[in-house]
Amino acid sequence: MCSDHLLGYNIPLPYPGKTIMAAPHPVHGKPSEGLQCMATLDAITEAAGNYCEYQTAPSGKWQPALFAAEVVQRLLATQFHTYMQKLQEAYCKVEIRRLLAKGPPVWLEDKYALPLPEGDTHVCRVWYAKYGEEKSAKLHGALEGGERQALWHDLQQLLEETEEEME
Repeated sequence: MCSDHLLGYNIPLPYPGKTIMAAPHPVHGKPSEGLQCMATLDAITEAAGNYCEYQTAPSGKWQPALFAAEVVQRLLATQFHTYMQKLQEAYCKVEIRRLLAKGPPVWLEDKYALPLPEGDTHVCRVWYAKYGEEKSAKLHGALEGGERQALWHDLQQLLEETEEEME
């Protein structure tokens, strides 16, 4: 947010006419009453220390995760590797095409427990209430940029070669 006031508060800047960029200050909440993890069906509570929130980009909005913190941590550690394993073990060309159409994942995702608001493209950060820490939502082992494109290209080429051999 740009303003002529310090950090968005009604305190004028010492240099009139100059502006500063204030970093957004997210406000994290608490779990709502009766919140349950969609994976384990365990209650998500402050006492259990399993509440977390996720931030989506580009809006920067924070919302409560519908997974317990442990499930989110497990997904961060395994989602990319699971994608690669599914590709290697797939017997059906339709399944392989579906996986390849989307490309190798980079960011944590789950359309039910971590839904994206309209206009947002991905989950970018996770906040764990128990530790009061924000962490990146980039998947462990995930590739970005040119490395991701090269992997995606190689996987698509492998599919084409496999299809040619089957004909």
